[in-house]
Formats: sequence, structure tokens, C-alpha cells
Amino acid sequence: MTFLPVVVALFVSPSVTTLVYADARRRDLSQRYCTAAASAVGLASFGGYLAASVLGSGLLSAFYRLLDRPVIAVTPLDLLFSLLFFGLAITAVAVLGYGFASRYGPLAPS
Repeated sequence: MTFLPVVVALFVSPSVTTLVYADARRRDLSQRYCTAAASAVGLASFGGYLAASVLGSGLLSAFYRLLDRPVIAVTPLDLLFSLLFFGLAITAVAVLGYGFASRYGPLAPS
């Protein structure tokens, strides 16, 4: 288990949470929705980095199996970048989910 993704999450997750909250307030969404959306995105972001940290090399080997490429040896830098990319991808999906739900979901302003 490597702790670098968790350290990165301590900076990325609050930043993304703040940006989502600011966007929701700028668009005059309800206070309750702003808080819920920002919290959900922040938790998903931190959870993505935490999963990358806990699962570690299992994610990388699953990715290589998905691509049908044999894993002979993986450099530590390759492993760290892949784990950080996994956390960043989960964060991006969470932000896109917020954007889609806030514009086209049931709570979207008419």
C-alpha cells in the first residue's frame, strides 16, 4: 500500500469540493443541494484516491489484463502515475456526474 494517492487526495478533494460548491452557489441552487453535491463529489474523489492506495498494484495488473498486455515488470514511477491517474479519473467522473445531474437531473432549475 502506497500513501502518495492519499496525500494527493488531501489537496485535490477539498479543492474539487470547493469548486463544486462555488458553482452550485453561483447557479442559485438550494443550500441543501449545494452542500449535498459538494459533499458527494468530495467523498467520491477521496474514495477514488483511497481505493487506488489500498488496491495498489492490483489495479495496474487488472488494467494490463484488460488491455491484453503481459505485465513483466512495472517501474515504481509507472505504478505511482497509474494510481494517481485512477484517483483523478474517479474525481473527473464525480464532477461530470455533478454537472450532468445539476443541469439535467430532477433538481435542475427550469
